[in-house]
Amino acid sequence: MTDADFAARVLQSPVPVLVDVWAAWCQPCVTLKPVMQRLAESYSARVTVLTLDADTNLETVTAFDVRALPTVLLFDRGALVARLSGAQSLATYGTLLDGHLAARSAGQAPQAIPAATPAPAAVPTDSPAMREARSLAAASEPTVLFKHSATCSISIAVKREYDAFVRQYPHVPTRLVVVQQERPLSNAIADVLQVRHESPQALVVKDGHVLWHASHSRITAERVGAAVTAGGNAGVTAP
Repeated sequence: MTDADFAARVLQSPVPVLVDVWAAWCQPCVTLKPVMQRLAESYSARVTVLTLDADTNLETVTAFDVRALPTVLLFDRGALVARLSGAQSLATYGTLLDGHLAARSAGQAPQAIPAATPAPAAVPTDSPAMREARSLAAASEPTVLFKHSATCSISIAVKREYDAFVRQYPHVPTRLVVVQQERPLSNAIADVLQVRHESPQALVVKDGHVLWHASHSRITAERVGAAVTAGGNAGVTAP
């Protein structure tokens, strides 16, 4: 399944759909594959089991705020009704499906859960975090900001690209923001730059402007380097 047919195959499905969001580099995702196959066989005709590659389907990954891999999402009648992060046992997924199917048979409407985390609280304008965010945004030369979630397997993988960029461009100013440790600063950066928070997220800023930004697997050392180079020469880039 891909972003292109997600709506048709999941949101418009007449039966519940279990979506396994995975990546080839994620070892727990690989170990979960036989579990998903067992579920597909056991619940055939009652539940559709699909897989979604997180690296090549960022629209869906972002829309449903997938921050860890594997993440298994359960949809019914167009609504997200359950989310399980990390590889779970066959029994855990079976219990989830059995309970949902029983409620469905009893005529209960699906109880939707939020697709994404709530918007972050506003940061006080005179706070240290807001002052640092303004200072970073006002840099006179292209500066790279990287928002990293230390508990997100996607972010951990993408941070290798950020680290590679730092090694290749040691002269370029950078700021690594570990979201769990510096949430006020992360929120302040989103407020000052008017770019919706995501993690992982990379931004190249200069003179109060965002020259380029990307999230998830769109972040590569090569793309960040190209953005910095173009930003230093012409002020704008689009890799």
